[in-house]
Amino acid sequence: MANTKGLWAFIGALVVLLLVVTWSWYQSSAKLQPAAVVGDRQISEAEYVSALKQKFGSQVLKDMVDREVVFQAAKKQGVTVDQKQLDQEIAAIRESYGSESESDFQQALIKQAGTTEESLRQEITYQLLLRALATKDVAIPDEELLAYYNSHTELYATPMQLRLGQIVVASLEEAGRVISELGQGADFQTLAKERSIDSLTAGNGGEMGWVSLSDSRIPDDSRDIVANLDTKKISDPVKLGDNYVIYQVAERREAQKQTFDQVREEIRELLAFAQIESLDTVLDRLRKSVGVQISE
Repeated sequence: MANTKGLWAFIGALVVLLLVVTWSWYQSSAKLQPAAVVGDRQISEAEYVSALKQKFGSQVLKDMVDREVVFQAAKKQGVTVDQKQLDQEIAAIRESYGSESESDFQQALIKQAGTTEESLRQEITYQLLLRALATKDVAIPDEELLAYYNSHTELYATPMQLRLGQIVVASLEEAGRVISELGQGADFQTLAKERSIDSLTAGNGGEMGWVSLSDSRIPDDSRDIVANLDTKKISDPVKLGDNYVIYQVAERREAQKQTFDQVREEIRELLAFAQIESLDTVLDRLRKSVGVQISE
């Protein structure tokens, strides 16, 4: 799976492409309100959009052309995106936001990245297709692929992960009261918001997100406890410094290792990508194969 952080490089392009929407809306709208009023001076939508087009227009058009070129070239050459891979990329981004529901994820995308999941899928599809087209004809011997796999096994192994919650209190007596309330059916997240003194997680219902046992947020004294804690069960109080922590494992993902056959194509593309010319050169070649005419 691609590095999640790398995907955010795509977002900048998406933001720029929003300018195209503004321009199209302007062209199709008969009556437009002023974009802004400064004192007794109105800045019209026409002025606003003209300035945007002058400043960003050439880059926006280039991005639009490149995307259309890649999609047409991919269709012509029979190159497609694995839907499972695309879903994995989206899932990795969703997890990076810590979104528990689809609705939360949609709102976070709009608020923090100014985009939608549909636009994000389109952008990731473009990037995956471009990489596939660039490396399509590069052959890598199986021996070299297997050697890379065997020397980078840690890249294809996922350790056990826990979606962990915590309630931090100042005394053993307070921890006992919290555990008693939980035993009587109180909601863990509600109590975390009301009683936890940990400023980083209390407001989020004690949610720490998905963590592995090597995560620095899990103290050494807590690792064995959370590792052996059954899902939805509550731990005994764990003394950490002057405070006490109560843990709950909301979900658990067991450790997994991908086989060589599962990641063969991913490794081939990775090694092939290191051998190709720049993506600008690839795009230039694709533009010539598809045919592009840009009006002055």
